Amino acid sequence: MKPFEIDITLPVSGMSCAACAISAESMLKAQQGVKSATVNYASKSVRLIYQPDVVGLDELQRNLSSIGYDLIADPVDKLATFERMELAKLNLLRRKLIIAALFSFPIFVLSMLVHHPPLWMQFLFLALSIPVIFYSGISFYTTAWNLALRKQTSMDTLVALGTGAALAISLANTVFPNYFTANGLSSHVYYESAVVIITLILLGRFLEDRSRNKASAAIKSLMNLQPETVTRISGGKEETIALKNINAGDIILVKPGNTIPVDGIVIEGSSWVEESMMSGEPLPVFKQAGDGVLAGTGNQKGALTINTLKTGSQTVLSRIIAMVEEAQSSKAPVQKLVDRISAIFVPVVIIIALLTFITWFFVGPEPSITYAIVTSISVLVIACPCALGLATPTALIVAIGRGASQGILFRNASGLETAGKTDVLVIDKTGTLTTGKPGVEKIINFDNNQQNLIVFAGLSRISDHPLSSAVSKYLSENGIEAAKIDDFSDIPGKGISGWYDQQKYLAGSLSLLESEGVIINETDRQVIKKMEEEAYSITLLATPEKLLAAAAISDKVRESSASAVAALKLMKIKVIMLTGDHRASAKQIAAQTGIEAFESGLSPEDKAIRIRNLQAAGHKVAMAGDGINDTIALAAADTGVAMGSGSDASIGIAAITITGSSLHQIVEVIRLSRKTNRIIRQNLFWAFFYNVLMLPLAAGLFFSFTHQLLNPMIASASMAMSSVSVVMNSLRIRNS
Repeated sequence: MKPFEIDITLPVSGMSCAACAISAESMLKAQQGVKSATVNYASKSVRLIYQPDVVGLDELQRNLSSIGYDLIADPVDKLATFERMELAKLNLLRRKLIIAALFSFPIFVLSMLVHHPPLWMQFLFLALSIPVIFYSGISFYTTAWNLALRKQTSMDTLVALGTGAALAISLANTVFPNYFTANGLSSHVYYESAVVIITLILLGRFLEDRSRNKASAAIKSLMNLQPETVTRISGGKEETIALKNINAGDIILVKPGNTIPVDGIVIEGSSWVEESMMSGEPLPVFKQAGDGVLAGTGNQKGALTINTLKTGSQTVLSRIIAMVEEAQSSKAPVQKLVDRISAIFVPVVIIIALLTFITWFFVGPEPSITYAIVTSISVLVIACPCALGLATPTALIVAIGRGASQGILFRNASGLETAGKTDVLVIDKTGTLTTGKPGVEKIINFDNNQQNLIVFAGLSRISDHPLSSAVSKYLSENGIEAAKIDDFSDIPGKGISGWYDQQKYLAGSLSLLESEGVIINETDRQVIKKMEEEAYSITLLATPEKLLAAAAISDKVRESSASAVAALKLMKIKVIMLTGDHRASAKQIAAQTGIEAFESGLSPEDKAIRIRNLQAAGHKVAMAGDGINDTIALAAADTGVAMGSGSDASIGIAAITITGSSLHQIVEVIRLSRKTNRIIRQNLFWAFFYNVLMLPLAAGLFFSFTHQLLNPMIASASMAMSSVSVVMNSLRIRNS
């Protein structure tokens, strides 16, 4: 038997660079009982798959804290705890930054004014450096040391080595100046480099953290849709209690202007409810007794009394939050390459810094020790892989949050990345191009036996296909009592079967009846053909021996379908409709929506084959559908898009779910993906370009041409700003 495993996404606090995420991930993966750990630096989270009977979250938390990172192990209140912890760390970072700036400023100014400071001034610099090094910058050294004990590195390693070397040489020259001069070495001090580098890196981290909080605002805004307290009606009295204490079956009152806190059914009152985040539709929806409502939607005008059906993690809103969390913590395929580069980047930089020092010390002009120190420190502090590590995940986090606000839910980052590469969109008809709420125009009972309609009603009632639902509704409204069906079976893409009164019955398409060998006389075929010519969808009832009844069903085209298809064509995307319906109906829908390529009468397997053929021809295919019969095609496509009104099976298999029913959301999926991919490419270009250009400059390769070396303070400032610029560029996605 497979061991019990838990799949959970938890926040991780304390990471300051991409290398930190790699170190945290390595630590977690090394623990017995952890099957998988994916740490995302930009979202400051980890997706864990672990065996709770082997290792607990508390143990993982202790192990991770030993290298300086905090795992928020409380699954219930994790986001609130993480936010409090991050706010406290941001406030501490602000205090450290202020202290560092206050003590660094006089050192910087005096160093600029006095090129060779006298001994008394050097001791003043030393005194002013102590708060900067041992308060503001102490975490660089402790984290680097803890990682070194485990043979790991991070950005803190580079900062600790660079500033530590500058401080050590400065201290030696201050305390033993005669020793260096007596041996022909320079007695320069580099206090200003050590403290200003720390100050600038702290400033960069402070600005980066503030910007990244904006990138992660989507989760916070979704969480804010859940009120902390609700009004419960018990024994005819109103009482205000915490939302977490509400259970299914409780009766609650939602006053005008308040957010609906649970999924439930209105039992009293009426009001307009704003539910654009759930449905994608901008206009409020009128709700009255008997209507369903969802947590996170806004009650506008009247008071609503609601019977609670789902609370807490069971609500649609909570599932959306969980999906956004999971997507933001996942990694796009391109990020795997970046992670591999970041993992080896710090050790390579340390080697480059050592080679730079040795080269300048033995080959460089006098004072060679000064040139060696300045260049090696510049190499260490300028080569932070932060910008590289942030390039992909920050863009993905902003995009996933942006999508969530528009009712577009990405199951993982891969779906967001691949959607923009789509050049062919395969789309289902019923429930996708059409409303999915068809109505029966007429039912022909071929032998006028009332039992046919009773069986038809019974079979249709227990099927979730839209056509069956239409038949069930029509017969119920016409007073037909539904038969109790035994051994019900769903035949995806074709129909349903079941037994009544020791007789097997079939309901579905003409192809189902033909595959079962049902004999249909020529007269009945002409009736069916005429219905098809009139563009009706047909559902037939039969026994294995003969045809019994036929339902003519029509389904209205969504208002958004034609304009969405036109928008997709402008984006150079070919739209192909694949449907199991008959040709006449498919042709009519294609004409109304502007679709030029379509196929009808297809089984679920046929749809998947068509998609694979398109892929074999070199196309990137997205598939949009809503039914169980679409799941095979959704899985076969490069990008599966499930309509939120569809079946749980289609939503479960698709990489992307749109919570509403507007096809313009599919257009937005592709637009958002394309812009995100463009931003990621920009970020990666500038991150690579920055390191490729600045590392040789820091090492002094251009000294023979410019006779200038890159000041370590300028190196640290440019490094910090590169990370901030990547985050700010990613934030542009919010305005797409």
